[in-house]
Amino acid sequence: MLTGRAITVRFGATIAVDAVDIALQRGEVHAVVGENGAGKSTLLRVLAGVLSPHSGTVETAAPVRLAWVPQEPTLPPDLTAEEWIFLGREICGPFGWLRRSAMHAGAAAVLHSVGSDVSPQTRLGSLPWPQRKQVQLARAVSMTPDVLLLDEPTAVLGDAETRELFRVVAEIKQRGAAILYVSHRLDEVLAIADRVTVLRDGRRVSSDAVGVIDTQILVARMVGRDVQMRERDSVPPGGLALRVIDLAAAHVDGISFTAHQREIVGLAGLVGAGRSEVLEAIAGLLPLRSGRVACTVRPVLVPEDRGSKGLIPTFGLRDNLFLPAEQWRLFPASERRIAESWIERLAIRAAGTEAPIASLSGGNQQKLLLARALRQQPQLLLLDEPTAGIDVGAKAEIHDLIRRLAAEGTAIVLASSDLSELLMLCDRILALRAGQVVGSLDAAAASERRLAALITGAEPGATPSSH
Repeated sequence: MLTGRAITVRFGATIAVDAVDIALQRGEVHAVVGENGAGKSTLLRVLAGVLSPHSGTVETAAPVRLAWVPQEPTLPPDLTAEEWIFLGREICGPFGWLRRSAMHAGAAAVLHSVGSDVSPQTRLGSLPWPQRKQVQLARAVSMTPDVLLLDEPTAVLGDAETRELFRVVAEIKQRGAAILYVSHRLDEVLAIADRVTVLRDGRRVSSDAVGVIDTQILVARMVGRDVQMRERDSVPPGGLALRVIDLAAAHVDGISFTAHQREIVGLAGLVGAGRSEVLEAIAGLLPLRSGRVACTVRPVLVPEDRGSKGLIPTFGLRDNLFLPAEQWRLFPASERRIAESWIERLAIRAAGTEAPIASLSGGNQQKLLLARALRQQPQLLLLDEPTAGIDVGAKAEIHDLIRRLAAEGTAIVLASSDLSELLMLCDRILALRAGQVVGSLDAAAASERRLAALITGAEPGATPSSH
Protein backbone atom coordinates (compact mmCIF):
# COMPACT_ATOMS: atom_id res chain seq x y z
CA MET A 1 0.00 0.00 0.00
CA LEU A 2 2.80 2.42 0.90
CA THR A 3 6.59 2.15 0.67
CA GLY A 4 9.34 4.34 2.10
CA ARG A 5 12.83 3.90 0.67
CA ALA A 6 16.06 5.23 2.21
CA ILE A 7 14.22 7.99 4.08
CA THR A 8 16.63 10.46 5.69
CA VAL A 9 15.69 13.52 7.77
CA ARG A 10 18.08 16.00 9.41
CA PHE A 11 17.47 18.73 11.97
CA GLY A 12 20.61 20.82 11.79
CA ALA A 13 23.53 18.54 12.58
CA THR A 14 21.21 15.87 14.04
CA ILE A 15 20.18 12.98 11.79
CA ALA A 16 16.71 12.06 13.06
CA VAL A 17 16.01 9.35 10.46
CA ASP A 18 18.89 7.67 8.66
CA ALA A 19 18.19 5.83 5.38
CA VAL A 20 15.17 3.91 6.72
CA ASP A 21 13.22 1.48 4.53
CA ILE A 22 9.67 0.50 5.44
CA ALA A 23 6.75 -1.16 3.61
CA LEU A 24 3.09 -1.21 4.68
CA GLN A 25 1.05 -4.15 3.39
CA ARG A 26 -2.69 -4.36 2.84
CA GLY A 27 -4.55 -5.90 5.79
CA GLU A 28 -1.53 -5.69 8.11
CA VAL A 29 -0.68 -3.85 11.33
CA HIS A 30 2.96 -2.81 11.14
CA ALA A 31 4.36 -1.55 14.47
CA VAL A 32 7.39 0.71 14.88
CA VAL A 33 9.17 0.76 18.25
CA GLY A 34 12.27 2.46 19.61
CA GLU A 35 13.55 4.71 22.38
CA ASN A 36 12.61 8.37 22.63
CA GLY A 37 14.44 10.22 19.89
CA ALA A 38 14.84 7.08 17.75
CA GLY A 39 12.97 8.78 14.87
CA LYS A 40 9.55 7.10 15.05
CA SER A 41 7.35 10.23 14.98
CA THR A 42 9.59 11.88 12.39
CA LEU A 43 9.23 8.82 10.14
CA LEU A 44 5.43 8.95 10.48
CA ARG A 45 5.38 12.65 9.61
CA VAL A 46 7.29 11.88 6.42
CA LEU A 47 4.93 9.05 5.47
CA ALA A 48 1.95 11.33 6.20
CA GLY A 49 3.34 14.00 3.87
CA VAL A 50 3.68 16.54 6.68
CA LEU A 51 7.49 16.59 6.53
CA SER A 52 9.67 16.38 3.43
CA PRO A 53 12.69 14.07 3.74
CA HIS A 54 16.14 15.34 2.82
CA SER A 55 16.57 12.19 0.73
CA GLY A 56 14.61 9.05 -0.04
CA THR A 57 11.16 8.46 -1.49
CA VAL A 58 7.61 7.61 -0.39
CA GLU A 59 5.48 5.77 -2.94
CA THR A 60 2.03 4.18 -3.15
CA ALA A 61 0.92 1.50 -5.61
CA ALA A 62 -2.27 3.49 -6.31
CA PRO A 63 -4.00 6.60 -4.95
CA VAL A 64 -4.83 6.01 -1.28
CA ARG A 65 -6.85 7.73 1.44
CA LEU A 66 -4.37 8.33 4.26
CA ALA A 67 -5.25 9.32 7.84
CA TRP A 68 -2.69 10.31 10.46
CA VAL A 69 -3.23 10.52 14.23
CA PRO A 70 -0.18 12.38 15.61
CA GLN A 71 1.28 11.87 19.06
CA GLU A 72 0.33 15.35 20.33
CA PRO A 73 -3.45 15.92 20.24
CA THR A 74 -3.16 19.58 19.20
CA LEU A 75 -6.62 20.59 17.97
CA PRO A 76 -8.27 23.95 17.17
CA PRO A 77 -9.82 24.88 20.55
CA ASP A 78 -12.77 26.90 19.19
CA LEU A 79 -14.13 24.14 16.96
CA THR A 80 -16.62 21.58 18.22
CA ALA A 81 -15.92 17.86 17.92
CA GLU A 82 -18.34 17.50 14.99
CA GLU A 83 -16.84 20.50 13.16
CA TRP A 84 -13.35 19.02 13.53
CA ILE A 85 -14.38 15.52 12.47
CA PHE A 86 -15.90 16.87 9.24
CA LEU A 87 -13.43 19.73 8.66
CA GLY A 88 -12.75 19.88 4.92
CA ARG A 89 -15.44 17.26 4.30
CA GLU A 90 -18.50 19.14 5.54
CA ILE A 91 -21.93 17.74 4.69
CA CYS A 92 -23.74 20.41 2.67
CA GLY A 93 -27.18 20.82 1.14
CA PRO A 94 -27.94 21.73 -2.50
CA PHE A 95 -27.33 25.45 -1.90
CA GLY A 96 -24.11 25.04 0.09
CA TRP A 97 -25.69 25.29 3.54
CA LEU A 98 -24.17 23.07 6.23
CA ARG A 99 -26.39 20.14 7.14
CA ARG A 100 -25.78 20.46 10.87
CA SER A 101 -28.11 17.66 11.90
CA ALA A 102 -26.41 15.20 9.53
CA MET A 103 -22.96 16.22 10.75
CA HIS A 104 -24.10 15.89 14.35
CA ALA A 105 -25.51 12.40 13.76
CA GLY A 106 -22.41 11.31 11.83
CA ALA A 107 -20.04 12.62 14.49
CA ALA A 108 -22.05 10.99 17.27
CA ALA A 109 -21.93 7.64 15.46
CA VAL A 110 -18.19 7.70 14.79
CA LEU A 111 -17.39 8.90 18.34
CA HIS A 112 -19.48 6.04 19.70
CA SER A 113 -17.68 3.62 17.37
CA VAL A 114 -14.31 4.46 18.96
CA GLY A 115 -15.69 4.15 22.50
CA SER A 116 -15.88 7.88 23.26
CA ASP A 117 -18.69 9.55 25.20
CA VAL A 118 -17.70 13.06 24.02
CA SER A 119 -20.68 15.11 22.84
CA PRO A 120 -20.35 16.19 19.18
CA GLN A 121 -21.08 19.78 20.21
CA THR A 122 -18.31 19.97 22.82
CA ARG A 123 -15.62 22.55 22.06
CA LEU A 124 -12.23 20.89 21.68
CA GLY A 125 -10.49 23.39 23.94
CA SER A 126 -12.51 22.13 26.91
CA LEU A 127 -11.50 18.47 26.47
CA PRO A 128 -8.71 16.80 28.44
CA TRP A 129 -5.87 15.23 26.51
CA PRO A 130 -7.21 11.63 26.43
CA GLN A 131 -10.56 12.71 25.01
CA ARG A 132 -8.85 14.86 22.38
CA LYS A 133 -7.00 11.70 21.36
CA GLN A 134 -10.31 9.90 20.95
CA VAL A 135 -11.68 12.75 18.80
CA GLN A 136 -8.55 12.55 16.63
CA LEU A 137 -9.13 8.84 16.16
CA ALA A 138 -12.80 9.43 15.36
CA ARG A 139 -11.86 11.86 12.58
CA ALA A 140 -9.38 9.37 11.16
CA VAL A 141 -11.91 6.52 11.23
CA SER A 142 -14.58 8.70 9.58
CA MET A 143 -12.30 9.09 6.54
CA THR A 144 -12.40 5.30 5.85
CA PRO A 145 -8.64 5.30 5.28
CA ASP A 146 -6.62 2.91 3.13
CA VAL A 147 -3.54 3.75 5.21
CA LEU A 148 -3.83 4.67 8.91
CA LEU A 149 -0.83 6.08 10.80
CA LEU A 150 -1.21 5.93 14.61
CA ASP A 151 1.43 7.61 16.80
CA GLU A 152 1.20 6.59 20.49
CA PRO A 153 -2.61 6.21 20.33
CA THR A 154 -2.88 4.66 23.81
CA ALA A 155 -0.27 6.72 25.69
CA VAL A 156 -2.93 8.34 27.89
CA LEU A 157 -5.74 5.78 27.52
CA GLY A 158 -6.77 3.26 30.14
CA ASP A 159 -7.34 -0.45 29.60
CA ALA A 160 -11.01 -0.13 28.62
CA GLU A 161 -10.31 2.63 26.08
CA THR A 162 -7.34 0.67 24.72
CA ARG A 163 -9.55 -2.38 24.13
CA GLU A 164 -11.96 -0.18 22.17
CA LEU A 165 -9.05 1.11 20.08
CA PHE A 166 -7.90 -2.44 19.36
CA ARG A 167 -11.40 -3.32 18.21
CA VAL A 168 -11.44 -0.34 15.84
CA VAL A 169 -7.98 -1.19 14.47
CA ALA A 170 -9.07 -4.81 13.88
CA GLU A 171 -12.13 -3.62 11.92
CA ILE A 172 -10.04 -1.27 9.78
CA LYS A 173 -7.51 -4.05 9.16
CA GLN A 174 -10.33 -6.42 8.19
CA ARG A 175 -11.40 -3.95 5.51
CA GLY A 176 -7.96 -4.31 3.93
CA ALA A 177 -6.28 -1.13 5.14
CA ALA A 178 -2.60 -0.89 6.08
CA ILE A 179 -1.93 0.37 9.61
CA LEU A 180 1.33 1.76 10.99
CA TYR A 181 1.28 1.66 14.78
CA VAL A 182 3.83 3.42 17.02
CA SER A 183 3.81 2.63 20.73
CA HIS A 184 6.12 2.30 23.72
CA ARG A 185 3.82 -0.32 25.26
CA LEU A 186 5.51 -3.44 23.95
CA ASP A 187 2.89 -5.84 25.32
CA GLU A 188 0.16 -4.17 23.25
CA VAL A 189 2.44 -4.06 20.21
CA LEU A 190 2.87 -7.83 20.36
CA ALA A 191 -0.90 -8.21 20.89
CA ILE A 192 -2.03 -6.11 17.93
CA ALA A 193 0.75 -6.07 15.33
CA ASP A 194 1.62 -8.52 12.55
CA ARG A 195 5.12 -7.11 12.01
CA VAL A 196 7.46 -5.00 14.15
CA THR A 197 10.23 -2.69 12.97
CA VAL A 198 12.79 -1.50 15.52
CA LEU A 199 14.50 1.90 15.19
CA ARG A 200 17.57 2.94 17.17
CA ASP A 201 19.33 6.30 16.76
CA GLY A 202 17.35 6.94 13.58
CA ARG A 203 18.31 3.69 11.88
CA ARG A 204 16.33 0.54 11.22
CA VAL A 205 17.71 -2.27 13.36
CA SER A 206 15.29 -5.04 12.38
CA SER A 207 11.90 -5.88 10.94
CA ASP A 208 10.29 -9.18 11.92
CA ALA A 209 6.99 -11.00 12.08
CA VAL A 210 5.52 -10.90 15.60
CA GLY A 211 5.60 -14.68 15.95
CA VAL A 212 9.42 -14.86 16.02
CA ILE A 213 10.13 -12.15 18.64
CA ASP A 214 9.22 -11.32 22.24
CA THR A 215 9.45 -8.38 24.63
CA GLN A 216 12.99 -9.17 25.74
CA ILE A 217 14.26 -9.26 22.14
CA LEU A 218 12.55 -5.95 21.35
CA VAL A 219 13.99 -4.23 24.44
CA ALA A 220 17.49 -5.48 23.67
CA ARG A 221 17.28 -4.19 20.09
CA MET A 222 15.73 -0.87 21.14
CA VAL A 223 18.11 0.15 23.91
CA GLY A 224 21.16 -2.07 23.49
CA ARG A 225 21.35 -2.65 27.26
CA ASP A 226 19.60 -4.53 30.06
CA VAL A 227 16.54 -2.81 31.55
CA GLN A 228 15.25 -3.87 34.93
CA MET A 229 11.73 -2.94 36.06
CA ARG A 230 11.45 -3.50 39.82
CA GLU A 231 8.75 -2.97 42.39
CA ARG A 232 9.04 -0.36 45.12
CA ASP A 233 10.14 -1.31 48.61
CA SER A 234 7.64 -0.44 51.31
CA VAL A 235 8.66 2.67 53.28
CA PRO A 236 6.86 3.93 56.44
CA PRO A 237 5.06 7.24 55.73
CA GLY A 238 6.14 10.49 57.37
CA GLY A 239 4.32 13.66 58.32
CA LEU A 240 1.15 14.92 56.64
CA ALA A 241 1.83 16.87 53.43
CA LEU A 242 -1.66 17.12 51.89
CA ARG A 243 -5.24 16.84 53.08
CA VAL A 244 -8.11 17.08 50.58
CA ILE A 245 -11.57 17.44 52.13
CA ASP A 246 -14.78 17.06 50.04
CA LEU A 247 -13.15 18.67 47.01
CA ALA A 248 -15.52 19.70 44.22
CA ALA A 249 -14.14 21.24 41.01
CA ALA A 250 -15.11 20.93 37.35
CA HIS A 251 -17.02 17.61 37.22
CA VAL A 252 -15.39 15.97 40.26
CA ASP A 253 -17.22 16.01 43.58
CA GLY A 254 -16.69 14.89 47.17
CA ILE A 255 -13.01 13.93 46.81
CA SER A 256 -11.26 13.32 50.15
CA PHE A 257 -7.84 11.82 50.82
CA THR A 258 -4.46 12.48 52.44
CA ALA A 259 -0.86 12.18 51.29
CA HIS A 260 2.11 11.89 53.62
CA GLN A 261 5.83 12.34 53.19
CA ARG A 262 7.54 9.25 51.75
CA GLU A 263 4.16 8.09 50.38
CA ILE A 264 2.95 7.67 46.79
CA VAL A 265 -0.83 7.90 46.38
CA GLY A 266 -2.21 6.78 43.03
CA LEU A 267 -5.27 8.00 41.11
CA ALA A 268 -6.82 5.45 38.75
CA GLY A 269 -9.79 5.92 36.44
CA LEU A 270 -11.07 5.77 32.89
CA VAL A 271 -10.86 8.71 30.50
CA GLY A 272 -12.97 11.53 31.94
CA ALA A 273 -13.07 10.05 35.46
CA GLY A 274 -11.49 13.21 36.89
CA ARG A 275 -7.86 12.27 37.59
CA SER A 276 -6.39 15.40 35.99
CA GLU A 277 -9.06 17.65 37.50
CA VAL A 278 -8.19 16.50 41.01
CA LEU A 279 -4.50 17.29 40.51
CA GLU A 280 -5.20 20.65 38.85
CA ALA A 281 -7.56 21.64 41.67
CA ILE A 282 -4.89 20.81 44.27
CA ALA A 283 -2.34 22.84 42.30
CA GLY A 284 -4.72 25.83 42.12
CA LEU A 285 -5.35 25.67 38.36
CA LEU A 286 -9.05 24.89 38.80
CA PRO A 287 -11.32 26.88 41.13
CA LEU A 288 -13.04 24.92 43.87
CA ARG A 289 -16.83 24.87 43.96
CA SER A 290 -16.63 23.59 47.50
CA GLY A 291 -14.37 21.68 49.83
CA ARG A 292 -10.86 22.43 51.01
CA VAL A 293 -7.25 21.66 50.08
CA ALA A 294 -4.69 21.95 52.89
CA CYS A 295 -1.01 21.66 51.97
CA THR A 296 1.83 21.86 54.50
CA VAL A 297 4.28 22.36 51.60
CA ARG A 298 3.98 23.96 48.15
CA PRO A 299 2.67 21.57 45.48
CA VAL A 300 4.47 21.25 42.13
CA LEU A 301 2.46 19.87 39.20
CA VAL A 302 3.72 18.01 36.14
CA PRO A 303 0.67 18.29 33.84
CA GLU A 304 -0.63 15.65 31.47
CA ASP A 305 -1.01 18.06 28.52
CA ARG A 306 2.57 19.12 27.92
CA GLY A 307 1.63 20.92 24.70
CA SER A 308 -0.74 23.57 26.08
CA LYS A 309 -0.22 23.37 29.86
CA GLY A 310 3.41 22.38 30.25
CA LEU A 311 5.78 23.86 27.68
CA ILE A 312 6.01 27.06 25.66
CA PRO A 313 6.85 25.90 22.11
CA THR A 314 8.43 29.21 21.05
CA PHE A 315 10.95 28.98 23.92
CA GLY A 316 14.02 26.77 23.91
CA LEU A 317 14.92 23.97 26.29
CA ARG A 318 16.74 26.19 28.83
CA ASP A 319 14.00 28.82 28.94
CA ASN A 320 11.34 26.16 29.53
CA LEU A 321 13.44 24.54 32.25
CA PHE A 322 13.60 27.81 34.20
CA LEU A 323 9.88 28.62 34.12
CA PRO A 324 8.75 30.38 36.17
CA ALA A 325 11.67 32.77 36.64
CA GLU A 326 12.62 32.90 40.31
CA GLN A 327 14.45 36.24 40.19
CA TRP A 328 13.92 39.57 38.45
CA ARG A 329 17.31 39.14 36.75
CA LEU A 330 18.28 36.18 34.53
CA PHE A 331 21.70 34.50 34.54
CA PRO A 332 22.03 32.67 31.18
CA ALA A 333 25.53 31.29 31.83
CA SER A 334 24.62 29.58 35.12
CA GLU A 335 21.27 28.48 33.66
CA ARG A 336 23.11 26.75 30.82
CA ARG A 337 25.34 24.87 33.28
CA ILE A 338 22.34 23.75 35.32
CA ALA A 339 20.43 22.80 32.16
CA GLU A 340 23.36 20.70 30.98
CA SER A 341 23.36 18.82 34.28
CA TRP A 342 19.64 18.05 33.98
CA ILE A 343 20.04 16.95 30.36
CA GLU A 344 22.68 14.49 31.53
CA ARG A 345 20.79 13.40 34.66
CA LEU A 346 17.56 12.54 32.84
CA ALA A 347 19.27 11.50 29.58
CA ILE A 348 17.33 14.11 27.56
CA ARG A 349 18.18 13.79 23.88
CA ALA A 350 18.56 17.33 22.57
CA ALA A 351 20.98 19.38 20.49
CA GLY A 352 22.12 21.45 23.47
CA THR A 353 20.51 23.69 26.06
CA GLU A 354 19.14 26.12 23.46
CA ALA A 355 17.45 23.45 21.33
CA PRO A 356 13.93 24.45 20.24
CA ILE A 357 11.12 22.49 21.88
CA ALA A 358 9.85 21.33 18.48
CA SER A 359 13.13 19.48 17.90
CA LEU A 360 12.59 17.26 20.96
CA SER A 361 10.62 14.03 20.74
CA GLY A 362 7.49 13.74 22.85
CA GLY A 363 9.26 11.56 25.39
CA ASN A 364 12.13 14.02 25.75
CA GLN A 365 9.65 16.86 26.21
CA GLN A 366 8.13 14.82 29.04
CA LYS A 367 11.56 14.40 30.63
CA LEU A 368 12.07 18.17 30.40
CA LEU A 369 8.81 18.74 32.31
CA LEU A 370 10.02 16.36 35.02
CA ALA A 371 13.39 18.10 35.16
CA ARG A 372 11.70 21.47 35.66
CA ALA A 373 9.63 20.10 38.53
CA LEU A 374 12.58 18.37 40.18
CA ARG A 375 14.75 21.47 39.86
CA GLN A 376 12.35 23.15 42.31
CA GLN A 377 13.08 20.41 44.91
CA PRO A 378 9.38 19.74 45.58
CA GLN A 379 8.14 18.27 48.83
CA LEU A 380 4.68 17.63 47.31
CA LEU A 381 4.83 16.42 43.72
CA LEU A 382 1.70 16.00 41.57
CA LEU A 383 2.39 13.76 38.56
CA ASP A 384 -0.19 13.45 35.77
CA GLU A 385 0.73 10.63 33.34
CA PRO A 386 4.49 11.08 33.94
CA THR A 387 5.50 8.23 31.60
CA ALA A 388 3.04 8.84 28.73
CA GLY A 389 4.95 8.43 25.47
CA ILE A 390 8.10 7.29 27.31
CA ASP A 391 10.14 4.33 26.07
CA VAL A 392 10.80 1.27 28.21
CA GLY A 393 14.34 2.30 29.18
CA ALA A 394 13.39 5.84 30.17
CA LYS A 395 10.29 4.53 31.95
CA ALA A 396 12.43 2.38 34.23
CA GLU A 397 14.69 5.38 34.94
CA ILE A 398 11.72 7.63 35.77
CA HIS A 399 10.21 4.95 38.02
CA ASP A 400 13.50 4.73 39.92
CA LEU A 401 13.56 8.52 40.19
CA ILE A 402 10.00 8.58 41.61
CA ARG A 403 10.91 5.88 44.14
CA ARG A 404 14.03 7.77 45.19
CA LEU A 405 12.12 11.03 45.64
CA ALA A 406 9.56 9.29 47.85
CA ALA A 407 12.29 7.60 49.90
CA GLU A 408 13.92 11.00 50.46
CA GLY A 409 10.70 12.43 51.91
CA THR A 410 8.65 13.76 49.01
CA ALA A 411 4.89 13.17 49.05
CA ILE A 412 3.70 12.15 45.59
CA VAL A 413 0.23 11.97 44.07
CA LEU A 414 0.40 10.01 40.81
CA ALA A 415 -2.36 9.85 38.19
CA SER A 416 -1.87 7.22 35.50
CA SER A 417 -3.87 5.25 32.97
CA ASP A 418 -1.35 2.41 33.34
CA LEU A 419 -2.68 0.18 36.12
CA SER A 420 0.51 -1.86 36.32
CA GLU A 421 2.48 1.35 36.85
CA LEU A 422 0.22 2.35 39.74
CA LEU A 423 0.50 -1.07 41.36
CA MET A 424 4.27 -1.07 40.96
CA LEU A 425 4.88 2.40 42.42
CA CYS A 426 2.09 3.32 44.83
CA ASP A 427 1.32 2.67 48.48
CA ARG A 428 -2.41 3.39 48.11
CA ILE A 429 -4.59 3.78 45.02
CA LEU A 430 -7.84 5.73 44.80
CA ALA A 431 -10.25 4.43 42.17
CA LEU A 432 -12.22 7.23 40.45
CA ARG A 433 -15.37 6.83 38.41
CA ALA A 434 -17.57 9.63 37.04
CA GLY A 435 -15.80 12.23 39.13
CA GLN A 436 -16.06 10.42 42.47
CA VAL A 437 -13.88 8.11 44.55
CA VAL A 438 -15.41 4.63 44.42
CA GLY A 439 -12.70 2.79 46.34
CA SER A 440 -9.35 3.01 48.09
CA LEU A 441 -7.00 0.05 47.85
CA ASP A 442 -3.74 -0.90 49.48
CA ALA A 443 -1.51 -1.39 46.43
CA ALA A 444 0.34 -4.32 48.00
CA ALA A 445 -2.91 -6.30 48.25
CA ALA A 446 -4.52 -5.03 45.04
CA SER A 447 -4.49 -6.45 41.52
CA GLU A 448 -5.06 -5.09 38.02
CA ARG A 449 -8.29 -7.08 37.76
CA ARG A 450 -9.67 -5.68 41.04
CA LEU A 451 -8.67 -2.12 40.15
CA ALA A 452 -10.10 -2.40 36.63
CA ALA A 453 -13.37 -3.73 38.05
CA LEU A 454 -13.67 -0.73 40.37
CA ILE A 455 -12.99 1.97 37.78
CA THR A 456 -15.31 0.41 35.20
CA GLY A 457 -18.15 -0.25 37.64
CA ALA A 458 -17.96 -4.03 37.28
CA GLU A 459 -17.41 -4.26 41.05
CA PRO A 460 -19.08 -2.22 43.82
CA GLY A 461 -16.90 0.38 45.51
CA ALA A 462 -14.41 -0.75 48.12
CA THR A 463 -14.63 0.61 51.63
CA PRO A 464 -12.46 3.75 51.67
CA SER A 465 -9.55 3.27 54.06
CA SER A 466 -8.54 6.74 55.36
CA HIS A 467 -8.53 8.15 51.84
